[in-house]
Amino acid sequence: NLPRKDGRELLAELKNDPELRSIPVIVLSSSQAERDRETAYDLQASCYITKPLQWSEFLETIRAIGDFWLTQVTLPCGRGRRAREPRVDGPPLTPVSRRAPPAGNGESQGPKVLLVEDNPGDARLVREMLAETHRSGAMLENVGRLSEGLRRLGEESFDAVLLDLGLPDSQGLEALGKLQAQATGVPLVVMTGMEDEEVAARALREGAQDYLVKGKFDGDVLVRALGHAIERTRSGKMVRYLAHHDGLTDLPNRLLFHDRLEQAVEQARRNRQTLAVLFVDLDHFKRINDTLGHAVGDELLVHVAARLRACVRATDTVARVGGDEFTILLPEIARVEDVTTVADKIMHTFASSVVLEGHEVSISLSIGASLYPHDGESAETLLKNADAAMYRAKEQGRANCQFYSFAASAQVSERLALIQGLHQAIERDELVLHYQPTIDAVSGKVTALEALLRWQRPEVGLLYPKDFLPLAEETGMIHQIGEWVLRNACTQARDWQRLGLAPLRVSVNLSCRQLHQGRTLVETFRRVLSETTLDPLRLEVEVTEEAITKDEAAAIRTLMDLHGMGIRVAIDDFGTGFASLKRLTSFSFGSVKIDRSFIRDVAIDPDDAAIVAAIIAMGHNLRMTVTAEGVESPEQASFLLRHQIDQMQGPYFSEPLRGDACADLIRADPFGHGHRAATESGDDAVGSHASDGAADPAVT
Repeated sequence: NLPRKDGRELLAELKNDPELRSIPVIVLSSSQAERDRETAYDLQASCYITKPLQWSEFLETIRAIGDFWLTQVTLPCGRGRRAREPRVDGPPLTPVSRRAPPAGNGESQGPKVLLVEDNPGDARLVREMLAETHRSGAMLENVGRLSEGLRRLGEESFDAVLLDLGLPDSQGLEALGKLQAQATGVPLVVMTGMEDEEVAARALREGAQDYLVKGKFDGDVLVRALGHAIERTRSGKMVRYLAHHDGLTDLPNRLLFHDRLEQAVEQARRNRQTLAVLFVDLDHFKRINDTLGHAVGDELLVHVAARLRACVRATDTVARVGGDEFTILLPEIARVEDVTTVADKIMHTFASSVVLEGHEVSISLSIGASLYPHDGESAETLLKNADAAMYRAKEQGRANCQFYSFAASAQVSERLALIQGLHQAIERDELVLHYQPTIDAVSGKVTALEALLRWQRPEVGLLYPKDFLPLAEETGMIHQIGEWVLRNACTQARDWQRLGLAPLRVSVNLSCRQLHQGRTLVETFRRVLSETTLDPLRLEVEVTEEAITKDEAAAIRTLMDLHGMGIRVAIDDFGTGFASLKRLTSFSFGSVKIDRSFIRDVAIDPDDAAIVAAIIAMGHNLRMTVTAEGVESPEQASFLLRHQIDQMQGPYFSEPLRGDACADLIRADPFGHGHRAATESGDDAVGSHASDGAADPAVT
């Protein structure tokens, strides 16, 4: 009702104007008559809202439609319109008539409609109406019972449902409720012989898009009702989607994130689990926006959103909650370290710059984290505390992660510093290899050297594998570090050969994660051996029982491939895992190494002595070389020699040495002359040589 013009006339004028027709129009009316609603949609209104209205709902509808218009309609071509088009789950947003026609058929197909009608005559009449109306092109499928309709909706997607309320297995509006529950989001049009205003109003309240009385509509009315139902459902989905998603990045917005966080908190409370909230802020975003312009700023936000999504699991939620602010929900975390792993992954992902519209842009992030239930037991508290932790990260110099709990922050800071240091260790040449000599029990000569990793960390000192390799294994850096160890060990072995030293075998350890790389690992070995020109016969790999048992079939295949290249395979730390004797016969291991825990008391503990003697005998029967690890005293060496051990390692002979010191040791041959007699007499003159100060676990 307007002073000088009817609202319908104004709407028609707007939609007939080429410059104005794309502007969304919302009709606000006190009329609840279906014919007025249909007229508005016929005139291409975007939404029809009846008075009295909920003010908050009205504002949300206005905002959502406005966002959609700004991001989908007004974007110039080539500015990312398609990339930002919202994804709406569920049935297709457009009927089949808007899809590409099938090959060889120039005519487009209309919407796919399920007719739930038990009267054959009425079903035939509906089919004829749709066929006679040229513009419909609808594909109609008819079932005669509600149960059949429910089954078909469970099997296939439909654009709309035509429902008769009088069915053999259901009466009245009961069928409407059941169909809606089965096919959420599929528009339903009621078609019945009951001309009852009260039933019609109730059907519309309960979700029907229209109410048609048999005998009082023709094909045009039917097609229009279906078209409006499909379009209203599509528009409703779009409005709901836009109300819960960010129009620029397509991420969930603050409203949806808060809803998911509340659900996650409730689930964590029931299951007594821990969850984490990360609050992420771009450092210096305003400067980038002001310097390079809002277009580049928007592209940067889209890029950041994509990178963040790539850093988390499918079950996690990434949301944009403000201009340059993002939040991440990590449900069901087992320990704080899992959160720091995600934070490090994010930091590492943003370590490299990005080129946007010809500008190279460097990005860093400040991250705050809170944990349920330690830092809060409600969604509001967790968000507030994660935000506070993020500001503390800003105060700490930006580009870092802080937890709301100071104790957790200290732990996280130390862990993140270790991870970041590892990332840089190879580039900065901070990793070094020391070599543990293996002594032949008969000749006393050095026959092999085991490569053991050290990290010369600035301002900290020499770190041993136990201090950093578990973290490398957890974060996946073990692959890069493992290749570095392999390459440097092979290069060193080749250099020893060129110095004229007796042929030596160098051994490297494989971790569980490395071993299960499969073909990738095999190709890495093939490439490194080729590039270093080392004879594969001079290389040995050591694997633990635990690494093999994790996926035995895959592990054995990988080891067979390495063995086929000429590389010798040893089983390390034997006796500490759960390897069956059968497993030792499933692959031709060249060597078995008895774990140092059995050697420690072998001279004084009858049980350890019996186990070691049995392993030596078993290894020889299986035609394997048997090596004792961790030999520390002449008494241990004497026992091992009496039981025909093949090789020994340990501080009694030498601690791990740098490569040049190994060459000097081999030339000096300190264990060769009279070795067996000296050891069996208890002479300690052959004891420990140059030491790096610690017994060493196996690495890489």
